[in-house]
This record gives sequence, C-alpha cells and structure tokens, in this order.
Amino acid sequence: RDEYMKRVSFVVLVVLALASTPLVICPQTKDVVGSAMGKVGKMERLRQSSNYQTMLDMTFPEFGAAVTKTVVMLLPIGSIEEHGPDLPVVTDSLLAVAELGDVQQQLRNAGIEAIVGPPLNIGITNEAGDWTRDGTYMYPGSLTVSADTFVRLYVDLLHSLHDNGLRNVFLVSGHLGGRHVKSVARIAEEANREIAGMKVYYLVESERAAQLNLIPNASLVLLDRAQNFPMLTELLGPGTEQAACAHADGSELSLMLHYYPNMVRPGYRKLPEAPPSHFFAAIIAGDATKNPSGMGGLPFDKASAVVGKKIADYRTHRISETIKLLLTDRQQIHN
Repeated sequence: RDEYMKRVSFVVLVVLALASTPLVICPQTKDVVGSAMGKVGKMERLRQSSNYQTMLDMTFPEFGAAVTKTVVMLLPIGSIEEHGPDLPVVTDSLLAVAELGDVQQQLRNAGIEAIVGPPLNIGITNEAGDWTRDGTYMYPGSLTVSADTFVRLYVDLLHSLHDNGLRNVFLVSGHLGGRHVKSVARIAEEANREIAGMKVYYLVESERAAQLNLIPNASLVLLDRAQNFPMLTELLGPGTEQAACAHADGSELSLMLHYYPNMVRPGYRKLPEAPPSHFFAAIIAGDATKNPSGMGGLPFDKASAVVGKKIADYRTHRISETIKLLLTDRQQIHN
C-alpha cells in the first residue's frame, strides 16, 4: 500500500506540474505605452509572431520538424513562490521562459537552432529540509516538493526528451533558492549518468554558486557574473544595504515590466525598500513576521521596463555566449 501511495502521489505531482504550464506559454508583447513602461514609447515585441515561445505551443508535426533541425534544448526551470505584493507567484517560471526565448533568438542569429523546452513551474522553496516551513515556503501561495521527487521528475523528463530526439540540454533556473539550486545540479549529474547519448548542463550564476560552495564540473557550468550586483546597484541605486540577493525586488520587478508589464500590480513604486538582511533573517528562521513583504534586494523607485531590458540583455547575452562555447567544445570533441 505504501508503494501504491507513492506512485499515486507522483502521478498527482506530475499532473499538477503540467497543469500549471499554460500560465507561462504566452508572454505579453511589449507594445505598451505610458507610465507603466516608464513612458518610453512603443517597445519592440518579445519575438516575431511566426516563432513559438516553447514546445508547448507547437503541434506534434511542428515539433517533429524542429527536432530534424536541432538536437539542442533550452529547458527553463522555475517555481511557484511568493514574490511580494506586486508580482505573481509564477514570476520565476515566467522570467526563465522569457529569457530563454531571447537566448533562442540570439543563438538563431549565430546560426544555432534550439527549442525552448516545457516549463513545469514547480520547484523547491524551503531550505532546512523536505516539508520544513522555512525559506519562502512559509508564505501563502508558495509550493514545494521533496528534493528527491523534484530531481526524479526532471530526470524522467530528460529521458523523455532524449526519446524525442534531443541530445544537448541546457538547464536554466529562474529560482535560486539554496536547496533548489543544489537539486538542479543533481538533475544534471544524474541525467548524465543515466541517459546515454545525452549531455545535460546546468548553467548557474557564478555568484550564487559561490554562496553555496558549488564547484563547477562537466555538468555544472558557471555563468560568470550573471547576477552582477554592482551593475544592478548602478541601475537601481544602492539602498541601505549592499545587495546580496534579488528576490521580488527592483531588479525582478524591472524584468517583469520589460517582459510581462500587465502582470505587475499597480502601486509598485510606493513599495518600501526590502533590505536583504530582513529577507535572509526571515527565511532562515521560518518566521514571516521578520519580513512580512516577502521581498529582499534592490530598491524599487528606479525600477522600469528600460532597466529591465538592460538587465535582460546582459543576462541573456551571458547565457547565449556560454552555450555557444559549450556547443563549440562539444563539436570539437566529436570531430
């Protein structure tokens, strides 16, 4: 009976994860004029209408045709997690998909085709262990799964992608919680051990890897200075504390204003500063009263779509250049 219940729980998890995917398929275009966009005028569209955001938008013949042109997949990993009073709980997943859409276009411009994989949205939002009410899991709307279940779900997904013809997969996570990041590293390692003929890379921000004492290896590749807190501070102001995180803060708000402006709640410019020390104190103690807003990072008063585009351009360039180098090295090895 225990084994049966484990299987049932796993099926339920998969159904819930897949059921959440429509939330992130269709990004809003940036044709928004007015104060919500910093009055910068008409913005360029996220991508041409003839292209597809992820494989979920494709018909099966379209996907089959795409796999004949490339064996490269960009797989976004997100979470369902509180993002303060101004951003939706699916923010991490939304941004991972949107950024990889831009990376896809940058690779295409370099003559490399890639498919953006299916976002499952679910991630790990607590820190002390499975089912502890700390991290951001203590806030309403934050969901989590056990680390083993999370890893197994994605390794199984990678098995299925391999069966569909994909051979090089790049994992990029929009969520950077500690246990979550370490578990994504496990996904890449276990997939590379289990799946013959597939190479999986986890591309992780070098700053976050250093905080977690993660050492780069054949599966874990550093995105050098991808967070770049000095740049963020220059764009958004220093605040009262040195930036050490960027959760539901001015930088994530700016990215959402750039990619999904209509999903940002009004009044964000009036949000109080959310010092990183308050954020860390709350998630470590599992005490939301230490940081009721759930936010932590850069100030909000200079947040805008223009700032978001600068951050997005910087980050997506780092990701695409890293992927190009990895694919070149892999091609040279095979040659």
